[in-house]
Amino acid sequence: MSRRLLIALLATALSLSLAACKKEEPQPEQPVKRAQPAKPAAIAATAGIDTSAKIEPSVVDASRHRNPFQSHIILLRGSGDGPKKIKGPLECCELTLFRVHAIVAAKNGAFALVQAPDGKRYVVRKGDVIGIKEGKVMKIGGKAITVREFTRDQDGKVLSTDDTEIKIPVEKVVR
Repeated sequence: MSRRLLIALLATALSLSLAACKKEEPQPEQPVKRAQPAKPAAIAATAGIDTSAKIEPSVVDASRHRNPFQSHIILLRGSGDGPKKIKGPLECCELTLFRVHAIVAAKNGAFALVQAPDGKRYVVRKGDVIGIKEGKVMKIGGKAITVREFTRDQDGKVLSTDDTEIKIPVEKVVR
């Protein structure tokens, strides 16, 4: 009896699936007519503009559209008269406002932990720029870092250099 029931269920399922597969002939759709934009020559003629000078569309299209995946930093560097130097967070203040908290000597060179006036801490290595006058970290010693600042004239020529040492503060022990 179970075999007959199974065969009856399969036959019913097969007939329903075949009935569902019958497709009606799709009627051809009428194409949708879209309004055509006015041609530039027609617009220029109605506005009274001379169209003898030709503009290449690739130049116009490229200037209107920006690459959304391009870094905004690259865009800032490319704009303006000359190359702009984007200042980092350590180039905000005078050297006297920075505090050295730790110095670590490693195989690949020493580095220091420096706290900026805003309270944030940064890792500084030899050659990093710090301070308003574009000072470079020249030496990281056992208890201090040495920063060389450059004083420049209007043409960008170096007038003088100053070496400043920022030491780790000595904690006073209260007894």
